[in-house]
Amino acid sequence: MRQHRHQAPPSVGSLRFSGVTALARSAPPLALALALVLALLLVAACSTGSRSAAQRVALVIGNATYENATPLANPGNDASDMCAALKAVGFRTLCHTNVRDREEFDLRVQEYIAQLDERTVGVFYYSGHGVQAGNANYLIPTQVQPRSASEDPTRVLYGVHELFARLRQQATGFQLVILDACRTDLFGQRAGPAGRALPARSALIRSLDTVARASNGLQPILDAPSDTIVLYATASRDTAFDGEGRNGPLTQHILKHIGTRGVFVEEFIKRVTQGVISDTSKSYGKRQTPFNYGSFSGRFCFAGCPGENTPSVLTGL
Repeated sequence: MRQHRHQAPPSVGSLRFSGVTALARSAPPLALALALVLALLLVAACSTGSRSAAQRVALVIGNATYENATPLANPGNDASDMCAALKAVGFRTLCHTNVRDREEFDLRVQEYIAQLDERTVGVFYYSGHGVQAGNANYLIPTQVQPRSASEDPTRVLYGVHELFARLRQQATGFQLVILDACRTDLFGQRAGPAGRALPARSALIRSLDTVARASNGLQPILDAPSDTIVLYATASRDTAFDGEGRNGPLTQHILKHIGTRGVFVEEFIKRVTQGVISDTSKSYGKRQTPFNYGSFSGRFCFAGCPGENTPSVLTGL
């Protein structure tokens, strides 16, 4: 009775380069050289493809259902729509709504930082309440309250300076930080929608007002990480509109332009700014003027730069 030897299947490498092996046995030197060049190009294409899939990452947070401040109508929609739009232009997205406290904020940021590297294009997007206090800017989680009337309330918020410190832990090719914040007058200086009075202020808002001497709007950015642009929904120390439709004005115009090919990030920001100014002037009789800070000397286009067949990951560094 004959015994059959089990033969191991050929390796991936032997399958891939079997043509090259055959040529090596019988082809003249020129043909062999061409075959080797083709094989090297194949390896380069495969490795480049595996890297490019990880080169666009976004963290998107929308805080709307506040227990400690005036609830907002649109940040949940903003976050959902931004996640879809960023996915459509090649971003891996980490999407969260109603981040409860400072610890969860920092956890989400650390998860994001862990996916970045020196070639990554990163986008951090936040829609919700924000304040300035003590020459610093803070994003407000949805459920935090100070433990006592005298405690510094900024200790339970998430500082923009803390975000920047995390971003500096991992260099990236380019980072865009979008803060669609300061959506309402938190401190009751204006009437609510349709002339209705704003609800009673929470312990957090009272403490921000009396202990931290906080105020509406955000401070200008003076310390953005390198190769980072920070985009505010409105000018520093001003409030933005939450919007009467599905999205806030800033996010509405980001969504309008993010899929436009051939638009560098600087021109993208200019188009968004012009659209927000025009729409808010007509709708509210008051200009909301987005501001941007930071610096970036490379080239980046969300949906592909001029002359490229596919969306640009990062060029010109």
